[in-house]
Amino acid sequence: MNEPTRLHRLFILFPLVGSVKSLIPIAALVSIKFLNGKSLRDIPWYWLSAAIVILVSLLLLYGYLKWKRFVYTLEEDKILIRRGVLFREELSIYTGRIHSMNMEQPLLQRLLGLTQVRIETPGKKEGGGILPAVTNSEGERLQRWLREQTQTRQADREVHPAAENSGRSGQSLSSETERPSVPSPGTPEAYESAQHPSNHNGDYESVPLMDSESDAAGGEKASPPIPAEEERSTLLQLSSGRLLIAALSSPNLSLALAFVGGIVSFADDLLPDRMYQSLFQSAGKLLPGSWISIAALALIVSWLLSAVLYTIKYAGFTVERFGKQISVSCGLLERKRLLFSPERVLAITVKEGVFRRWFGYAEVKVHVLTSESEKHFMLHPLLKTGDIPALLKRVTPQFSAQAISASPPPRARWMYVRWKLASAAAVSAACIWYFDRLGLLSLLLLPLSFAWGLLSHRDSGLNVTGRQLTIRSRFIAMSTRYIRRPQIIAMEVSGTRRQRRKGLLSLQVKMIFSEINESLSGMEQQEIEAVRAWFQQKKGETLAPPERSGPTSSIERL
Repeated sequence: MNEPTRLHRLFILFPLVGSVKSLIPIAALVSIKFLNGKSLRDIPWYWLSAAIVILVSLLLLYGYLKWKRFVYTLEEDKILIRRGVLFREELSIYTGRIHSMNMEQPLLQRLLGLTQVRIETPGKKEGGGILPAVTNSEGERLQRWLREQTQTRQADREVHPAAENSGRSGQSLSSETERPSVPSPGTPEAYESAQHPSNHNGDYESVPLMDSESDAAGGEKASPPIPAEEERSTLLQLSSGRLLIAALSSPNLSLALAFVGGIVSFADDLLPDRMYQSLFQSAGKLLPGSWISIAALALIVSWLLSAVLYTIKYAGFTVERFGKQISVSCGLLERKRLLFSPERVLAITVKEGVFRRWFGYAEVKVHVLTSESEKHFMLHPLLKTGDIPALLKRVTPQFSAQAISASPPPRARWMYVRWKLASAAAVSAACIWYFDRLGLLSLLLLPLSFAWGLLSHRDSGLNVTGRQLTIRSRFIAMSTRYIRRPQIIAMEVSGTRRQRRKGLLSLQVKMIFSEINESLSGMEQQEIEAVRAWFQQKKGETLAPPERSGPTSSIERL
């Protein structure tokens, strides 16, 4: 068990492949620029071949040294990783600090039939506990080892309290376990409590469980049987037809347009000078109608490209329950399997796109407390809105799909319309100044922005039920976020003098991660006061009716 283990020998090729991937775009641009107006005979093939051979040899030598000096050792209570060619690094990861082991298959590992093991610990960023190239059987061995360590630690936790109870007379620890101390929101203790949640309610068990790559390449044999309480079960699996509908109904035009813009920006280097000048001159002679057709064609191409990228990302989407943890796996070229515990879920977001809302569909995301850079996991890319309550009950039963009970009043419409109209007017003025008559088409942005503001006002709202706050808002798509009270760090209530005279206030909810902060504008003052009282409520207290008088300051931090 304590013998050092090396990665798979194919890890020697990783530096070479990584360098080739980085140099391909540069080599293509240099080659096109060099060959522009020259023949192949002018290329110094001998020097070029010698440089390539030397570079490949150095990279292979570096890969061999990197593989030779990368070892990991499984000890009784930790995994020890030693690595580094010029500078040695030793990393000790104790099993008590491990959240989970995520099994990933990036494109290179997938082609070579290997697996990348990512050991997730609190506060550790990219490049921490990663074993980039192990076989599937070795990954299963690591899973069994960590599972055994977890079970041993659980057994010790059960034995020691029993021994302490037997030595005490007339005392019981049940009252202490039933009423744990809760740190105040916004304090360092609250953040530490969120980083290491404890199992107070008995519904979940905060222990690291491992993932087993069921579809790993190479046809490796299956892992040994798992105890009954840790057996895996498939919660949902996205079919090919549903994936296609999800891809076509959720266009990521920003990503696709960025891709098209990158191609256009490199056109000067990729195309010969004469061809580029000819295309540029021809584009200047096009009529306005032709430009509209080109823009429509570019929009369609971007939409299709976005659908392709979406399909590649979420192909084979599967959600499984592994013991008391949830496993989400997807990916066509790069297969990823992410593992999270339900008690680490900070919030849940239900997003209804413009097209999907017409047909009653939405996507569901979970925001998880994790050390990974990606803290937003897709729970279902395309689900009927009527099935969302059942999904939350199966996966995260502490959350419930509550309907909105309070919406902004009609007198708050101007708060949702003013900035949208101002932005549209500025864009229209700039287009008219630059494009002259053709820019008059941009005036269509004014009614569109006005309708956008009205929709944002109509679809916004909130609801407080038990320990959960529900906030709904709209940017382009309508988003509903479910937040549990213990996960809220602070609240900010604000309002200008004009808004307060009209009895309107705005609310901002702050979480541990700023990416999932939520805000709502133009709500009734009584509703915001009720939310404030709910946030300040201590355990065991009952909510008092909100007072009519508003706070004297324009901004109040709770």
